[in-house]
Amino acid sequence: MLGHILSIDFHYREPKLLQLEHKTPEFKKINPMGTIPVLQDGDFIVSESHAIMQYLTVAYSGERGEQLYPRAPRARALLHQCMYFDAAIMFNTLKSIALPTLLHGMKGTTEKHLQSIEECYSVTEAYLRRAYMIADHLTLADLSLSTTVAASHIIHELDSNRFPRTADWLSRMKQEDFYRQITEPGMALLKKLLYKRWEKNAH
Repeated sequence: MLGHILSIDFHYREPKLLQLEHKTPEFKKINPMGTIPVLQDGDFIVSESHAIMQYLTVAYSGERGEQLYPRAPRARALLHQCMYFDAAIMFNTLKSIALPTLLHGMKGTTEKHLQSIEECYSVTEAYLRRAYMIADHLTLADLSLSTTVAASHIIHELDSNRFPRTADWLSRMKQEDFYRQITEPGMALLKKLLYKRWEKNAH
């Protein structure tokens, strides 16, 4: 999504995740964590999506950078708060469901999984006091969290009555061109993979 916003032309290499190509010694020479995404920019390599977004915004955003990644200390602290919550808690909640499903035969979600997603929705609802996560305009915090919230919604539907600000914000994100072109196809693929695998694992 950020590449789309900044008009950056990426050359993609896609490891076969279900065959664990990202865990091979060759891949770990590039990224010792054995995770994707990884960005190579000339002779510079950086991994972890949040770090990549921060780097790209500082290096390539031009005038748009101040909006996407504000310099003001308090605004930046709130942005980091959202991104670290996404990286450390909400994405890991999603990963604790998706990886066992795709790789280890998990047959479906548990009540604990659903409660964890609900707790994450509660945090996003509490953070949302303006039109977007930390401001009245789009920032990296919105790009970071919107994909994880949308993926969580596939697993456990977001209740718009309980979390109205989050539902409105996600609806606003879905109207963006970059979201329609990049995120929606990805969410459709994730949904297909998860539900197909749950059906298979249950038999």
